[in-house]
Amino acid sequence: MLWFVFLAGKIDLGLHARAHSSVSCLESEWKALLEFKKSLIDKSNRLASWTGEDCCSWEGVGCDRNTGHVVKLDLRNNVVFDRDRLISPSLVNLQHLHYLDLSSNYFVGIRIPAFIGSLKNLRYLNFSSAGFNGTIPPQLGNLSALDCLDLGKKSGGNEFDSTIPLWLFNLTSLVHLDLSSNNFFGPIVPNSLQHWSSLSYLDLSGNQFSTSLLDPLFTLNNLVHLDLSGNQIQGPLPFGLGNLTSLSVLHMGDNSFEGPIPSAIGQLRELTELDLSSNGFNGTIPSSLWRLSELQSLDLSDNPLSGELRNSGHKYRALFFLESNKFEGPLQLLPTDISVLYLKNNSLQGIIPQPDINKTLDILRMLDLSDNHFNGSIPDSLCSLQMLVVLDLSNNQLSGRIPSCIGKLKTLKVLHLANNSLYGHIPISLGHLNDLQSLHLDRNNFTGMVPFSLRYLKNLQYLDLGNNGLEGLIPSWIGDELSSLRILVLESNNFHGDISVSLCKLSSLQVLSLEDNNLTGHIPRCFNNFTAMIVTELDSTRINVTDSSGYIDVYYSEELPVFIKGRMLNYTSSIVRYVRFMGLSGNKLSGEIPVELMYLVGLHGLDLSRNHLSGRIPENIGHLSQLESLDLSKNDLSGPIPQSLSNLNSLAWLKLSFNKLTGRIPSGRQLQTLYDHDPTIYMGNSGLWGDPLDKSCPDGKSNAGESDGDHEDGKESYFDWFYAGLGPGFAVGLVGFLSVLCFKKSWRYAYFGFLESLLNKARVEIALLKRKFV
Repeated sequence: MLWFVFLAGKIDLGLHARAHSSVSCLESEWKALLEFKKSLIDKSNRLASWTGEDCCSWEGVGCDRNTGHVVKLDLRNNVVFDRDRLISPSLVNLQHLHYLDLSSNYFVGIRIPAFIGSLKNLRYLNFSSAGFNGTIPPQLGNLSALDCLDLGKKSGGNEFDSTIPLWLFNLTSLVHLDLSSNNFFGPIVPNSLQHWSSLSYLDLSGNQFSTSLLDPLFTLNNLVHLDLSGNQIQGPLPFGLGNLTSLSVLHMGDNSFEGPIPSAIGQLRELTELDLSSNGFNGTIPSSLWRLSELQSLDLSDNPLSGELRNSGHKYRALFFLESNKFEGPLQLLPTDISVLYLKNNSLQGIIPQPDINKTLDILRMLDLSDNHFNGSIPDSLCSLQMLVVLDLSNNQLSGRIPSCIGKLKTLKVLHLANNSLYGHIPISLGHLNDLQSLHLDRNNFTGMVPFSLRYLKNLQYLDLGNNGLEGLIPSWIGDELSSLRILVLESNNFHGDISVSLCKLSSLQVLSLEDNNLTGHIPRCFNNFTAMIVTELDSTRINVTDSSGYIDVYYSEELPVFIKGRMLNYTSSIVRYVRFMGLSGNKLSGEIPVELMYLVGLHGLDLSRNHLSGRIPENIGHLSQLESLDLSKNDLSGPIPQSLSNLNSLAWLKLSFNKLTGRIPSGRQLQTLYDHDPTIYMGNSGLWGDPLDKSCPDGKSNAGESDGDHEDGKESYFDWFYAGLGPGFAVGLVGFLSVLCFKKSWRYAYFGFLESLLNKARVEIALLKRKFV
């Protein structure tokens, strides 16, 4: 970004605002711009100022203050190309153009016009995220004065599909080159890059390069920024990397590098960002890496790196992402001079080290030690980290009580202590964490009641207290006070009593899990107020972690474990916002299933099993078109299965077993597929019949499944009466017909006339047949 500013500053020299000069633009260039305007659809009205005869005053147009020539055209963002036309070649008349930016538009998948290569004074060309595709025209190789070429795709757009064109390596003035996020493939570079000696910024990320021959790149001694992430590069990282001593940013993540991290990386003394994540690097972190005193961001996550993590003694105002490796052993003194420490999913063990209270404690913002083997108690000294935004100690072997001093962490947004062996009462001091957005205390051994002080957590979006020993009524203040809640999990506790109707005030709720408690009463009909369960997508659940300077800007992403489709599924951060689930199973709820639940058309999962629900399944259950999992098993439901159930084409899990359902099972391809996968879905309903069960219509039942109280005769008796009535019925009909003929003269004449005509036709046909064969 700094290089963009630098280059733009160089190119803007000589430009002017209209008010500072009396020089007007030239007529030929004025006409050229108007022709170019005609080829665009300006939905944002960006070109509203393009009227009048002085194009130098138009938005996005810059002129030389001495000659009046148009030297800059900046139309990035919000100008849409017309599908039926091409970019007007009138731009060829702007031969003094130095700066051309059409980035972040959408040119409907056309190729870059070849005539751009005739603008030989261009020094800055930015077509990033502009919707171009195909191959890059070789005419761009004529732009020998080009300092900056950006054809990348930061947020959708270009789709170039070729190898890197060889003419590109002859642009000797290039300082900035961005070809990121396209479909370039093959080798990255030729054997020599002697013409690129001025290059300082190179971004080839997000392509399909697979070569491991990177040595020519490491001769570009002026490189400051090198990004090769998101490709398919294999093999070891060459030792020659150490030659790039001017390098400030090195991104090599998401490739297939393997072997140890070379010690030569310690020669990159100017390095501020290093990303080697999602590769196959193994062994230990070289000690030379810890001597990079300018390092501000280190990402070595998702590699099989091993060994112990030792305190290097250096101070870094840095972000350290070291998760998903094989680091082991105890963690030494907890560093407080870094901003983010992310050690999730390793094999670290022992007690959580205490921070050095003799050092400044206003730097650490995120501490994630989850998914390790730490034991012992949570040290009180963590309460001294008073600028902490995220504290995640989940999935360890911690025991003891939560320190009451935790309420001192006033900036905390995420407290995640799930899946440990913590016990005691939930501390009242948690109610002092006014900024808290996410609280996970699930899968521990907490007892007592939910503290009343939690009602002060007005910003809380995610509350998970499941799988503990909590008791009492579900607090009504949850619905009255915590209006921002999106996810509420209270499952597997000892809550009793009715479900408070105050929960219906939580219009933002997308997940409600109250399973396996001792709840009684009816399901509140006002649950249809959960408007977030009606829509299909909500905002991201990512929580931003920043500091006042804006230096730190990382995200903590929520995950959501839900028992759905018969198993525990862990929804990752990118999917959580799509999940809509209601689970009330394993309680003592009674009454009918409220028809109001059928208005929650965004639901993906509904689990009402293992209760005492009665009555019929609502006829309009087919309205839940997004439903993927439905479990109504082990209740006292009766009546037929609604035919609309067969409309649920997304249904992947169904359980209606062990109820009192009757009648024909609805037909449908999806229902048949579900039965083929699990033949027990209708088990324990003796009144059900028809496909796919090997059971025909029971005695006295119609296809619709008539009422259970009918006691008519069986199948045999029905057919006895049928045949017994045939004889008398025929006799009565015959007598009636003959009586009409006797007493109705006109009918008698008509009937016998009809018979006579039939006999005459028969005689003629017989005579013709005889003649044919005689």
